[in-house]
Amino acid sequence: MMFDFGRPLVELLNDKIRIRIGNTPVLRIELNGVEFMAKAEWFNMFEYDGLIHGSVKMRPAYFMVDSYINENGRIDKMVVEPTSGNTGIALAALSKYYGFEFIPVISHMTSCEVKGIYNRLGIKPLIVYDEGPEDEGTYTDKAIKHVMKMLSSEDSRKKYLWLNQFENRANPLAHEMTTSKEILYIKGIDAVVTGIGTGGSYVGLKRGLLGSGIKVIGVQPRKGQKIQGLRNLNDSSYIPPIISGEADDGPLMEVEYNNVIWILEKMLEKYDILAGFSSDATAYLAY
Repeated sequence: MMFDFGRPLVELLNDKIRIRIGNTPVLRIELNGVEFMAKAEWFNMFEYDGLIHGSVKMRPAYFMVDSYINENGRIDKMVVEPTSGNTGIALAALSKYYGFEFIPVISHMTSCEVKGIYNRLGIKPLIVYDEGPEDEGTYTDKAIKHVMKMLSSEDSRKKYLWLNQFENRANPLAHEMTTSKEILYIKGIDAVVTGIGTGGSYVGLKRGLLGSGIKVIGVQPRKGQKIQGLRNLNDSSYIPPIISGEADDGPLMEVEYNNVIWILEKMLEKYDILAGFSSDATAYLAY
């Protein structure tokens, strides 16, 4: 494995929580004679009361919060965000640092692990259940519709703030300004594989790596299958505005759920790395 941990780009610290963002390590992975490199984005991490957690979503979550505070001085509303997991967890951690109230809006299909992390952070999610046959697409699509209803009145918009990772320009900007710059320091990279969820990493990396000769490949689940954290753009009832029109020239590739499970087991067996499903999906395509 090859590490280049360096110093974090951002470090936030108070008496409750410690957060570090950026300059994540690079791991050299070899499986069955095939070698690829993995950006260890779980080092975008926080430590809170014995809980340690990290993900790539800490980058855009921080950029969205920081951008709002720079424009408005502070967050004086209750933040709500539809999320499949890691963006919500990152915002929950940031709420402990900045002191704002936060409600993640999640599907009832969200994993027990994610719900457990919210519990450890003292955050109570709003759980959305299926309402009928019209509920199609990703699990997050249902949560998005729910938040849209929550903010449908002027009074509710005075009470709640939706940072909206699906439209917020700070989401792809985080990857354009940080992740892509770190990738440019890695020698021998021909292509970068990233998952399609909000579209933030795909769009931001394409912009940040433009002209470098490095191809950016988006990964989505096979049509008809669901992988937590990812969406198939042809299957989703909601296309995030961030990625609308940005993926027309591709390339986008699909991954089978069974292959995600296969590489999850291989990475765990050989490297003791237990990655999330969306990370395993990108790892399989890189492999």
